[in-house]
Amino acid sequence: MKCAGSPRAGFSLKKLWLLFTLVAWADATAVQTRSGRALKPGTNVTNARLRGPASFEGMVESHAAVVASQPTPAAPPPAAGPSAQDLWRLFRQVLGYSVLACGIAFWVYWVPTKLCSEHENFLAEKLEGRTFSMYLAYRFNYWMDSQGLAAMGTILLVGILSLLTAGALLYAFCLGTSPVTGLWMCFVWASAASVDPTAPAIMGFVGILTTLGGLVLLAVLLTTISDYFAKQVEASKSGRDPVVEGGHLLLLGHSVQTKQLLEEFAICEADDKPTTVVILSSQPKQEVEDQIAAWNTDLGDLKLVVRCGKCCDKADLWKVGADCAKRIVIPEKLSSCSQQKLWNPILSQDESDASQMGILLTLKAQGKSGWPSNGYVAMSCCITTNLTYMQELYKDKTLILTSETIGRMMVQAVQDQGLCSVFNQLTGFSGDEFYVAGAEELGVVGKTFLELPFWFPVTVPLGVVREGEYLVNPEKSLEIQQDDSIILLADDDDAVQPVEGCYLDFARWTADRKPASFSEANANDGETVKALLCNLNARNCGCAVLAAMDSMTGPGSEVDLYCSLGEEEAREIVLSAQQRKEHFFENIKIRQVYSTPHDAMTSMYRIKDLPLETYDYVILLANASESVDRADEQTVAMVLQMKSLLAQRDAQKDFQPLVEICTQTAEEQLSAIGIQNMCNSTLLVSKALAMVAISSVNYGVLKDLLSPDGNQLDIMNLEDYLAEGETVPTFLTFAEAAAIVGRAAQQARNCQDLAVKIRHEVLIGWSEDGEYIINPKDKLVPRPWSLVQREFVRKTRADDDAEFWGAKGKEGFRTYLKKKFGTILNGWRALDQDRCGRLSFQEFCQACRAMGYHGNFKKLWAELDAKKTGMVSLMEIDADVGHYIGTFKLALLQKYGDMVTAWFQCIDVKREGRIQEPLLCT
Repeated sequence: MKCAGSPRAGFSLKKLWLLFTLVAWADATAVQTRSGRALKPGTNVTNARLRGPASFEGMVESHAAVVASQPTPAAPPPAAGPSAQDLWRLFRQVLGYSVLACGIAFWVYWVPTKLCSEHENFLAEKLEGRTFSMYLAYRFNYWMDSQGLAAMGTILLVGILSLLTAGALLYAFCLGTSPVTGLWMCFVWASAASVDPTAPAIMGFVGILTTLGGLVLLAVLLTTISDYFAKQVEASKSGRDPVVEGGHLLLLGHSVQTKQLLEEFAICEADDKPTTVVILSSQPKQEVEDQIAAWNTDLGDLKLVVRCGKCCDKADLWKVGADCAKRIVIPEKLSSCSQQKLWNPILSQDESDASQMGILLTLKAQGKSGWPSNGYVAMSCCITTNLTYMQELYKDKTLILTSETIGRMMVQAVQDQGLCSVFNQLTGFSGDEFYVAGAEELGVVGKTFLELPFWFPVTVPLGVVREGEYLVNPEKSLEIQQDDSIILLADDDDAVQPVEGCYLDFARWTADRKPASFSEANANDGETVKALLCNLNARNCGCAVLAAMDSMTGPGSEVDLYCSLGEEEAREIVLSAQQRKEHFFENIKIRQVYSTPHDAMTSMYRIKDLPLETYDYVILLANASESVDRADEQTVAMVLQMKSLLAQRDAQKDFQPLVEICTQTAEEQLSAIGIQNMCNSTLLVSKALAMVAISSVNYGVLKDLLSPDGNQLDIMNLEDYLAEGETVPTFLTFAEAAAIVGRAAQQARNCQDLAVKIRHEVLIGWSEDGEYIINPKDKLVPRPWSLVQREFVRKTRADDDAEFWGAKGKEGFRTYLKKKFGTILNGWRALDQDRCGRLSFQEFCQACRAMGYHGNFKKLWAELDAKKTGMVSLMEIDADVGHYIGTFKLALLQKYGDMVTAWFQCIDVKREGRIQEPLLCT
């Protein structure tokens, strides 16, 4: 489509400017020529003066009155070259024609070009049911709303320029004189200057019209137009006018998640990301905008539009362009916010999911294929059991995440500190992201998934897309086919490149080493614990934490609740959660509910009632019933009180609770007192939802990661993957670490023993200087490695239920010591740090946790301390080894009196500081 006046029509501002410059030069030359002549005989001097300043002499000669002829002196010859006065005249001519050129170019070139461009954009958006005039009005109102005084100044400038240009051209046409002269006259008249009554009638008429036009324009700009624009801006501010956009992102509902979602959208660097975000909220538009500004939300280059209405109403959805949106995002329905209460969750989880279902049904019922016409809906639900039903409601266009898995992650984070940090890095757009590329394009067709990690030097392969199904962390033996796509964890899309060759020959690497199997020392399961859960209520993730704790701990585990609810209400909430999931707790029980008034939760005299020294886990949830800031203030105060109280009762016990936070300020405050285990569950869910809204690839991965039956993150010890007798290397590359994990997985796959659980694990990062690094880019650079450094992997949920030594009592503990330290004697030395030859129950538990062993400590202690002496020694762990060591030691003491003398006179007679086994036997 071509519009008149557009660049395609051949019009050029440069040509127009050149034309007007030439005309001005010619006109100025003519003025110079006439300025050197005397007045014609019969020219009225008074009339000549009427025509304005000297620069315009001779331009209105046709109107001169004829008088009696008088002799005039001859004019002096012109001076050689242009004078200063001539240059000044030339400058004014060029300036006048430049102003006229701008006025003409505005209406002849810019306005048609802008209309043509906007019309093309309107057609490209395919906005059904909306006219071009509605689109222009929407664009103009948004410009007025966003620019404010600058917009009013622009309109005033354009109005003045248009008036002067039109008046100058009319003057020149009617009087047959120069347009520059008309420009000057119109400027004088428009400024309310009086017209000389001796002027000709036509001159006076044009002058009066121009003066009146100037006054009318001024009045309109100051009154009528201002009032009109004020009404339009008011309508826009109140959210009543429709949004005429296309390809935008629509956010239904406003809550504390709005800030997090907007900031994630702003930092996203995807090429096809929507740049306009529209919010539909039941709150007034101005109130929503004020809250977003009060939160110091970083919008980046996002264009934000807010409208007021009901999220389930067809008319309001059409008003915000739900039919032509690219994405529709529906967060959990928390409640309406207000300036006094930024988040007041008055809706239960069931009510929230019911509201989501109503919105889905409204969207599905519109048009032939539902709204959005060419996009999809990304949403989150509160209750996992509702997930399947909600997907069936609008399965073709709905991507749904559930947040209940955050509870399981929080329980894991109590056992594996740092897991929250790993999950936080995997979600959102601030770190590595998920990408998909064709296997044929990457050059990996025919390879197995076990080989893939060693072909991508700057990315980590996570899975395969086959026939539209996302296979995250599949079987290691899965062979890549031509039509498959590879899911990669990469820094950006530039890192997703065809492979040039393997950077580590995994087959040769495994051939040069002993086979290894996997034995997990810390499976996060089966341990009988006593835990404290603070701030349980019906709306937070407290019930999800209890459900996860029930599935991950051993029988007989106990949980105490510390909350502002009454005991009966708290137990009713827990019971309702179990009934909703149709599964009742088997391993844990609520031992006691410490009910405390809301304003006394941080009081020391209340916290003193808690037996803090007896808890294995302490989890503090955020109580955001008033505001997120108030919730963090309460949480930080409770942590300070508990830390101080526990230091008085048991100075040796480290206090590292899992703390749910809401703001960055709380994270900084808790870090200052040494608390490292923090989780912003709302932020994690918001980041995951933002990723799904941008790309369906993210949904394929996160759906698996957040699903109760999908993959999970875990932090592992590298030594769990080593072969028997193999030690952890002093220096290690990430490629070698991935090979060690892959070797254990390969051995499990090739093993014919049905008792061996097949492993499905992908190494995605490791710890470095106390921080967890996702997808290290220098995979071939060796770095020092110590026993305290750990790696984290993505593993199947089924692996979490595999056999582990912590669930096998005394025999499992013996096997664990052999596996980890080579012999039971070396393991005992790791336990008996003070070398006193025996351990109390407290010393035993601390030593086991320090070496990474997790299990049912009470059950294991009961087996070891069968005589109820309160102490255990090497004899209780391995009687044979203990007997031999004890007999040998006793014989040395009887013969030499002390161990030092026995060492030098009997054992190390050559003073070498050590002794080999053959010499000891002789």
